[in-house]
Amino acid sequence: MNNVIMLLSINLRNIVSRNIGLLSSDTVEIRLRVNSPMLIKKVKSEIFLEENYKVKKRDIDDTISNLTKNSIHAFEKEIRSGYITIEGGHRVGLGGDCIYEHNRFNGFKNITSLNIRIAREYPGCSENYIKYFISSRKSIYNTLIIGPPLSGKTTFIRDVSVKLSDGVKNLFFEGSDVTLIDERGEISSVYNGEPQMYVGRRTDVLSYCMKRDGFFMGIRALSPKVIISDELGSQDDYEILQYALKSGVNIITTAHGYGLEDVKKNIYLKNIIENNFFDRALILKNSKKPCTVKEVFDFERNRVIFNDMD
Repeated sequence: MNNVIMLLSINLRNIVSRNIGLLSSDTVEIRLRVNSPMLIKKVKSEIFLEENYKVKKRDIDDTISNLTKNSIHAFEKEIRSGYITIEGGHRVGLGGDCIYEHNRFNGFKNITSLNIRIAREYPGCSENYIKYFISSRKSIYNTLIIGPPLSGKTTFIRDVSVKLSDGVKNLFFEGSDVTLIDERGEISSVYNGEPQMYVGRRTDVLSYCMKRDGFFMGIRALSPKVIISDELGSQDDYEILQYALKSGVNIITTAHGYGLEDVKKNIYLKNIIENNFFDRALILKNSKKPCTVKEVFDFERNRVIFNDMD
């Protein structure tokens, strides 16, 4: 957290220093908006710091200079995706005046808001649930991890990658080759080409790779036992997953939602689920403790095999 604070403009840094007690381990975002006070978002609450001070455009500009080490052009590719990844794996979302070229988003002319998302590792957060990913025959269940915003999907799937890659001793699972398709550089938190988060010793990472390309390249060239990716929900996903399953590769991926019925509101996901692409669904809930599992649903048995009341 301290390295993030040091990247803020001097005025904002001083405000945080005077209110340092309000920042804690459950802080998930620092939000800066021109003409609004600085907002600290926690898992279950949010706090405006010193509401009499409104963030100025100069604060935003100075913070961006610090984030990019005065070389914003080096981050042009990321900026065209709407964010910057900084050392430590923290992601900074951008808002402002958008520039288009031939109907394609090409960056920002004026950046007027920043959303600094604090990246944290929670080693072992999937420890109590990894048994639901591995069968008695030591094969891996095709699993859809569902969760609402701030439920810890990215953190959870990162830890699952570690477990499946390194092995799980108490389950006598030796580990498998994993291809991690990190489309937004968020799971492994890549910075300057180097993952900032540990994702396992048998894991090959395809960073900033389109899901479609990642699945085809991974299967053809990296010979994974399992492919891990984030955020299903597009029209291409049916074909991609079908290709992987026909190739004998297992899939673990995520989707936004509060449960199975919520996810099925997306017609593409509904089609995938109803065609039995997945063996299991694991649903996370929005809790003060990240990566809290609400339930595990087994599609073959058509019933919940774990819930948080167990």
